Amino acid sequence: MTDGQQILLTALSGLALLVLLVALAVALGRIQASLERINVHAGKILWGVRAIERETDGLKDGLPQLRATLTGVVEGAGVIAQRLDSADHHLGVAADALAGPRAPGS
Repeated sequence: MTDGQQILLTALSGLALLVLLVALAVALGRIQASLERINVHAGKILWGVRAIERETDGLKDGLPQLRATLTGVVEGAGVIAQRLDSADHHLGVAADALAGPRAPGS
């Protein structure tokens, strides 16, 4: 290999290295731009989550009382259902008694 060929190979290797570094810089720039856009969206999401936390902070204190109240409502609804079932049964018996005897086959 002659000195001219070595110089040419060295120059081409340097040029290839320069092209690689430029391509790497462009790729890193695109990655950075994408990450900045993601950061903007993540910031908006975080802002929304914090707003929801602030708006719902008061619920923590009221939830035990709400649960107790709803438990009472469910228990009361059960009592009402039992009484309505009993009333339905008594009304059925009364309707049968008021209807009198039925003719055979009806």
